[in-house]
Amino acid sequence: MTTFPVGVVIFPPTVQKVLHAIKQAEQIGVPMAWVPSWPVGPDALGIVTAAAVQTESIELGTGITIASPRHPLTLANEALVMAELAPQRFRLGLGASHQPAIEGLYGLDFAKPVARLREYITVLRGLLWDGRIDFNGEYYRVHAELSALTPPPRFPIVLAALRKNMLRLAGEISDGAMLIWATPSYVRSIALPSMEEGAMLANRPRPPLIVSAPIVLSNDFGAVRKVAQAGWAFYSSFPTYRKMFQEGGYPLTPDGQLTDELIHDLFSYGDEDTIRKRLYALHAAGANEIITGINPLQDAEREHRTVMEILASL
Repeated sequence: MTTFPVGVVIFPPTVQKVLHAIKQAEQIGVPMAWVPSWPVGPDALGIVTAAAVQTESIELGTGITIASPRHPLTLANEALVMAELAPQRFRLGLGASHQPAIEGLYGLDFAKPVARLREYITVLRGLLWDGRIDFNGEYYRVHAELSALTPPPRFPIVLAALRKNMLRLAGEISDGAMLIWATPSYVRSIALPSMEEGAMLANRPRPPLIVSAPIVLSNDFGAVRKVAQAGWAFYSSFPTYRKMFQEGGYPLTPDGQLTDELIHDLFSYGDEDTIRKRLYALHAAGANEIITGINPLQDAEREHRTVMEILASL
């Protein structure tokens, strides 16, 4: 069978739990580990920086770092630490987050997130790829240059994207798009064409599309439904996801829950062989890379290890 890149998403807290899981993933042979950042909680970039000195070969990424609370020059400075600790092993995942989080928790303006991220990535690209930036934009005005002793690390900048405008932006200026809560049909009919449009605007090849595949190691759909609805409870307050499901042909139930059809298409569940086949099917639908979140039901340690072994086998 064709091989393709895979990674595991490891959610904090706790920091020590995440570090243990990353080291375990490296030992098993999983090639990539992503750590998300929540609006409030342990910072992903700090965690992967700690992981960099405790690992040797596994690639590490922030999936994602929330852009608004950090000035792009500040983020570039922080990311430069990874350039020394884990050269060629780091990917900087970046995203806008959502209006309720940015305005409700941080008290920051969320207007025009696509335009803001365009400028944000322009600043990062200048510093981290070219070594200097002279930029006067609507949202950021940055004039900076790396020291001659600090070569530009040129690690990939991956953009979290859900809907068409952000996917186009990812296709135009990023080194990859990260897409979560998306069905194979959404990947085929909306995500890939939108990224292609952006890439054509920049006259360049489309960058990779990284798609999440939450995994439940069970044939019991009732148990999968409980996991899915519990996970959805966090995201349900963000209108972007509801609109994404609607555009993809999976409207929510009248009380705002996920339909069984959507859960079936979103989640990779079943025994080991079935999960492996579903991951291959998602790749065949257009996902260049797959990242998996593990949702244990009973024996967390055993189920985490089993899923990581599945990933390593791909």
